[in-house]
Amino acid sequence: MLEMMTLGVTVLVAAVVVVVLVAVVRHAPRSAAGTLVGQGDFEAALSAANTGSSAERDELLAAAFAAKHMRELERAAELVERVLELDRDDGEAWMERGLIAAYDGDFVHALEWLETAERRRSDLFESISLHRAWVELRAGDAFAAARRFEEISAPLESKLRTDLGPGDPLFAEWFFQAADLWEESGALEKCAWARQEARRSAPASELVAEFTRPA
Repeated sequence: MLEMMTLGVTVLVAAVVVVVLVAVVRHAPRSAAGTLVGQGDFEAALSAANTGSSAERDELLAAAFAAKHMRELERAAELVERVLELDRDDGEAWMERGLIAAYDGDFVHALEWLETAERRRSDLFESISLHRAWVELRAGDAFAAARRFEEISAPLESKLRTDLGPGDPLFAEWFFQAADLWEESGALEKCAWARQEARRSAPASELVAEFTRPA
């Protein structure tokens, strides 16, 4: 009987330890680079990022995101490639790789890599569809862009206005890409709102400054 009670106490303690460990992991603080990216201070994030040979996936991706917003596109691409060397099935990394290529004017590879991202991360369908529509528009295929954007424009607008809300640097790209697509469709009020919110979300971003510049 005593042995059974001892065993029960041991199991209970072990379970409590597991719960505590899970809670600690879930609430572990982000790295300095990740925190600065979330604050929209991309230059400081890039300086703070630990991108040495032992750098982990999240740190490399945060640095790549910061480099992209500073329009250091070659450096951003190199960092994302290192993430993909760790895991070729990393859909988020493929998405970033496609976006970087698009900002560099390589629309063929951008569409290819965004499609790869969608195959690996179907849960990111809405955001990847937005990016693909925007790249198609930039590549000169307005018909394909309009058709793809029409599928997601209503839920996307709801998400931008309510679920996400403006002011988050992580979603500044969504705003200026949606602005271009709304402008193409003639929805000029939505375009003006989204372009303004892109600038407000990431005022320190050279990427946002470039793609919200008046025509």
